[in-house]
Amino acid sequence: MAEKAEKQNQSRLWTILAGIGLFLMSKLKWVFGLLKLGKFATLISMFISMGAYAVFYGWKFAVAIVYLIFVHEMGHLVAAKQKGIKTSPAIFIPFMGAAIGMKEMPKNAKDEAYIAYAGPLFGLMSFLPAVFLYESTGQPFWGLVIFLGAMINLFNLFPVSPLDGGRIVGVLSTKIWFVGLLIVIPYLFLSPDPIIFLVFLFGIMTWWKRVREDFEHKKTELTLEAFEAEQQKLSHIQQELNEYRDMPNFSHIIGTYIEDVRVAKNRLKDSVPTGFTFPILQDKKKIEKHKIIVELEMLNNRERFLKTLREEFEKDRNKREALAQAYHESDPEGIATLPVLPDFNTAAYFEAYEKSLLAEKAETKKVYDQQKNYYVSNMKTKIVVLALYLLLAGVLSAFVVYGNHLMDINRFLIS
Repeated sequence: MAEKAEKQNQSRLWTILAGIGLFLMSKLKWVFGLLKLGKFATLISMFISMGAYAVFYGWKFAVAIVYLIFVHEMGHLVAAKQKGIKTSPAIFIPFMGAAIGMKEMPKNAKDEAYIAYAGPLFGLMSFLPAVFLYESTGQPFWGLVIFLGAMINLFNLFPVSPLDGGRIVGVLSTKIWFVGLLIVIPYLFLSPDPIIFLVFLFGIMTWWKRVREDFEHKKTELTLEAFEAEQQKLSHIQQELNEYRDMPNFSHIIGTYIEDVRVAKNRLKDSVPTGFTFPILQDKKKIEKHKIIVELEMLNNRERFLKTLREEFEKDRNKREALAQAYHESDPEGIATLPVLPDFNTAAYFEAYEKSLLAEKAETKKVYDQQKNYYVSNMKTKIVVLALYLLLAGVLSAFVVYGNHLMDINRFLIS
């Protein structure tokens, strides 16, 4: 009897861990971002996933886990819609949970926390009916639903990104992510588990990305400075070419500017730092390399523009010469008047190129401003988020204790 009870306890444990693992894998939305199915994708994939779970865990567990994941993901979807963020349909993938991809990032951490919070909140509501059903019927299955639902959503509130909890506390301070990672480290050794390892791995990646944001901002600032410098250089070139526009060797003059660009490119290529650079320790070298690469990109763009300008000028010149030749052949005595063609409009080409530069610069500035201010929140917002986070975590913790009690008293009836 004791051996049988032990096996049942192990079965229950693996069932719970499997549910958590499947749900955690559902957070890897980027893996499934390319999946684009029809409007019935959610329903079809749900039944396929349910069938796969049923083969290994039985149909009751299959229905429960799919239901719990579905309601949780619908919480994210509803919140995203309220924030005006377009999403893909929920796609269930057997043994990997479900995926709802956001087609754009939230405007700030506050909106991201709102969307993240909705998942566990809906998850809480998803198993509340099971409380009534268990108290009414005493069926052990409803106890399993309560425990599994509470455990999944409480686990997902752990303050490590990309779990929902990490995305919520990001409003308070992303330094909390590091504290969460420190808490996870002992479990990696005391209770090795692939799920914990995945949480730690993705948590480290997200935390490191946040730590390096100031460095990335510096790179973006250098890019914006390069745009400014290119605009000034473009204005200078335009002024000089306007003085030479009527000269017969105008095409050759443009060629000299193209040659200047090539010389500058070769000089920069020779000065690009090579070899591996250690983050933080050699950031100065990395910044220098980024600055050179951006300048090379600007020179490449300028070279393409000047080549286009020269080609268009030569086409215009050839057109004029062909027209003059045709008139001369048809009217050798020069009786007819040669039509006057408009001057080659160099300004139009410069304006088009400058417009493209300004558009790219504006987009870069927009992304820079959003990223730089993404985690900026006022004190009122932080207090509200903290209170709601602790409240939800407390309620889910109480249901975990309650559900665990139900599992214990029914451990011989749940297989």
